[in-house]
Amino acid sequence: MILALLAATTMQVTPAAPSAAPPGNTVSPVVISREAAEAKRAAQDPNTLVCRTEPVLGSRMPVKKCATVGQMAMRKFEDRQSLERIQARDHSHP
Repeated sequence: MILALLAATTMQVTPAAPSAAPPGNTVSPVVISREAAEAKRAAQDPNTLVCRTEPVLGSRMPVKKCATVGQMAMRKFEDRQSLERIQARDHSHP
């Protein structure tokens, strides 16, 4: 009985007519805002200074670290290499 009521209710609901979005506010892969284009260009430049907050182990206060995009990419690469080196070690022999 409940299923019948739910089915009847959904059949009575009419879909809303799509509203026309104001020009310039539409989401499209072709339309890119100037701010997004500048952010993308800045992210590609290895000399752009970027600051981010990182959590500190054992502390509730995050630390703000600033570095260039190139330095952050290099650090990420070196950290990944270090992790892969540690994981590749043979731990069966002390």
